[in-house]
Amino acid sequence: MRFSFYLNPQTPGPDQDGQLIGEILNQIDEAESYGFSDVWLTEHHFTGYNVYSDALTLAAAISQRNPSMSLGFAVSVVPLQHPIRFATQINLLDQLTNGKIIIGLGPGNAPLEFNGFGVDVNERHDIMMEFVSICEQIWSHQNGELHYSGKYYNGKVNGRIIPSPVQSPRPPIAFASSTPERLEWIGANGWSLLLGTQAPHFLAARMEHYLKGMDKANLSAEERTNAWKNVSVLRQIYVADEGEDYEKVLSNNMDIFVRKSALANSGIDDLPKDDFNKRRDSYAAGEWLVRGTAEEVINKLTPLAELGISNLMCWMNFGHIDDKLMRASMKRFAEKVMPALRDIKPKDDKINELLESNPKKAVSAHQWQR
Repeated sequence: MRFSFYLNPQTPGPDQDGQLIGEILNQIDEAESYGFSDVWLTEHHFTGYNVYSDALTLAAAISQRNPSMSLGFAVSVVPLQHPIRFATQINLLDQLTNGKIIIGLGPGNAPLEFNGFGVDVNERHDIMMEFVSICEQIWSHQNGELHYSGKYYNGKVNGRIIPSPVQSPRPPIAFASSTPERLEWIGANGWSLLLGTQAPHFLAARMEHYLKGMDKANLSAEERTNAWKNVSVLRQIYVADEGEDYEKVLSNNMDIFVRKSALANSGIDDLPKDDFNKRRDSYAAGEWLVRGTAEEVINKLTPLAELGISNLMCWMNFGHIDDKLMRASMKRFAEKVMPALRDIKPKDDKINELLESNPKKAVSAHQWQR
């Protein structure tokens, strides 16, 4: 297992945007010094759920500041992009990083964001499929004319996409999805799978469909190995000091995150008390936020390492957490948790073990959406 620094910091408001962007750049510097291998960026707009919004521009800055680190996207919201522009930007980033880009894609689902871009959220999956098809044409195109035509995108390229990428024929793709059909499709394409904040037995169900897709497509051992390199799972993480009352320390940050998350994902600006309490209780009891002493955090993350997941995306800056507090947590994580998780060997039968222990194992994976 390797460890990536995941960037999705909420912002209190316009007066703090600049300060927070400066802080996260310094946090990445520190993460690099601790041996974090990647930075993964996300895309959110308008609500304060994310301070930078434009992940590709920020990635360009990070590429020059932290050249040892790979850069991934979890995820670029496909319906809010144009395939030609997107491929051009990704190719440039691949050049800037000398081939350290991972293309993370997903359909998105936030109504406020789609409204802001004038895109129908109900058409996001159809847009995504057309977008991916055109991008694959773009990355296989060498020179001359390229016609692309569909419901959402139409055009003709005369020449080539400049620059070309370093990785051939393009950087590796990682995809986020939850339905069995699309999970199998991801596996069949030899792409990596991006997993969210669900419990390990839910993740095992998704991985089962993903591996089934690989089997149906008869992928070679090399293709499977390349796909597995960027199979990733996301967790918010706070490693407490010994004796620290971490529930009290994080209480306000957790409240803020619940409200910001509701606004970003559901468009609810003012949560009724009962709704807030329900969301807060679910968040506190669920798998989103792994918190506790180093030993407690190791125990909670061990099943993910046993599943053989290659990359743990560590979301440490959330809910307006204080910079010094977050850095102290990251230092403890690097010193105590990372070495322990690196030593855990994947279990060949872990997926089946988790599926057998799951009382809802007959329920299809698409019902387990975050």
